[in-house]
Amino acid sequence: MDRKEFIAMLNQDLADEHASVIRYLIHAYQVGEDTPLGEMLLSTAREEMWHMNWLGDEIGERGEEPDMVKADFPYEGSSNASLLRSYIAWEDNLIDVYEQQAAMVEDRELKRILQQLGWESITHRRRFQAWLDKLGPEGEKPLEFEETDFSAGVMRRFHHEVDTHYKLVLQHLRHAFIFEDPACPIGSELELSAFRHMKHMSHFAEELGEYGEPLPFEYPGVDTSRSLTPALLADLEMTEDTRDRLIALGQNPEVAANEDLKIEIDTMVTRNGLLSTVLHELMEIAEEGPPEVRTESLPAPEVTTPGTTEVEPPSSITVKPENSGIQAPKAEGKRPPRGFTVGSLKGSQD
Repeated sequence: MDRKEFIAMLNQDLADEHASVIRYLIHAYQVGEDTPLGEMLLSTAREEMWHMNWLGDEIGERGEEPDMVKADFPYEGSSNASLLRSYIAWEDNLIDVYEQQAAMVEDRELKRILQQLGWESITHRRRFQAWLDKLGPEGEKPLEFEETDFSAGVMRRFHHEVDTHYKLVLQHLRHAFIFEDPACPIGSELELSAFRHMKHMSHFAEELGEYGEPLPFEYPGVDTSRSLTPALLADLEMTEDTRDRLIALGQNPEVAANEDLKIEIDTMVTRNGLLSTVLHELMEIAEEGPPEVRTESLPAPEVTTPGTTEVEPPSSITVKPENSGIQAPKAEGKRPPRGFTVGSLKGSQD
């Protein structure tokens, strides 16, 4: 396997994990994140997000471009049971793929990451099978959705917020991957900001999902800067525009009348202000001269014929407990994530 094929392999893995995140999130939004099934799906989507981070960091550290377009996830969505069967088939395929890739790669750290991905895919498959068994005949009933009290205009604005926040998530992640550097906090700060934008996206997506609205999550395109300052400026512009847009949305009479949603939107406005401050502080760090994207790419790890490499347990991969909240992962040789912000805001995780 030459370098081009190796990076293509990692980018396909990244696209597959991206597809898993979105599919499980959509299902969680449809059944409700606060239901037992929704909580399981949300937890699994978080784990798939950690997988995206591991793979994206590996690609970025090699000076290559991560592909932020999700793969196609075939599914049959008429019922909870049909969806779960689709997920079992999907995870079965990932188990085989990661086992084969781990056997081919000799780089110790990457091998253990691929092994971890395969082992967690086994966990996900078992989790989905357990829920399929638990639901029984009830799971075969068609999905049911609520009637919305919001006007078509407000629903369109919710769709716009989902699309925009999805772009914010992908753009922050792309920048985090390509500016990954153990000596600089910028990559980990951008990863954490991506998770906050995903949380904001979820509020609107769940409103739409519970009403049976389609959630296509089409690729929105992201900033492709290879220099740090233009990348941070692009993130800052989007974050500040989002804050202004959320202020206006919160003043809409229909939204203002929904007390729970109004509280969440007001909170998003505050958080986007904090995230803007983070980006300003990161730009100050950038002006001090942190490393740009690598110009000398790391070599692709050597690969061997499948079946010739002994598999070791991935003991050096650290996976955070499910209930510890969304954070960037830590894998062997990678720095642990920093706090939410830098400077005066460091330490806030809310």
